[in-house]
Amino acid sequence: MFPSHSHHLKGDVCLTRPPYRDGKKLRAVKVYTIAQESKYLLVQNIPSVRGVIEQLLPYFNQYGKLEQYWRLDGYERIDSSTDDAFFDTVLIKFLQIQQARYAKFRLDDINFMGSNLHICYAPECENVDDLREKFNERRTIVQRKSLMNKYVKGRKQSISILRQKIPKKQSTFMYQRSTLIPKEDSDAVNTIESSSAKSFERTTNEIRSKIREIVTKSNLIPLALQREIKKKKRLQI
Repeated sequence: MFPSHSHHLKGDVCLTRPPYRDGKKLRAVKVYTIAQESKYLLVQNIPSVRGVIEQLLPYFNQYGKLEQYWRLDGYERIDSSTDDAFFDTVLIKFLQIQQARYAKFRLDDINFMGSNLHICYAPECENVDDLREKFNERRTIVQRKSLMNKYVKGRKQSISILRQKIPKKQSTFMYQRSTLIPKEDSDAVNTIESSSAKSFERTTNEIRSKIREIVTKSNLIPLALQREIKKKKRLQI
């Protein structure tokens, strides 16, 4: 007979949260440590119907591979009532603790065949090998996160040191220089820019001279101005 414990009971919903922390669904406030988490999940409030276990297992299979499961006959909770005779309890063991953690988060308190399931961890079912695997996994996660934090801190420090070493004039020059143009072709680019500027001035002068000729031939300007223009041309000759 599987014994019942106090952590198998469902906690009360927290009603003292500030409004900005209230979600769409009311939840209880509980902190889980590595000792309280487990690959074993205890699923309660399952309707006692023939073939219900075969319909329930696909819900858990979508979050990870199940290693084993047991139907607990005669399981009695601490707060047992007369309605417990119409419900079954199942103990499920996942292959990894991360899969069990995600399945509990997603499937706890869902409506299954007219009843709200209650899922909790069952660390009392673990043996020495399960504990060793759980602690080793936690140790690797902590080491990975600490290394990542050290890498990020070192990256930030190196960037700040480089910014302090580079003077402002040099940094502006580096910013203005285009990365698409090689250093060897910078002189060629300058010559191309100067030739383009000269051709632009030449074309503008030609356009202005043509406009003046058109204006002088037409009667758009007064006679006094036309005479002055003719005098300037004679002097140039």
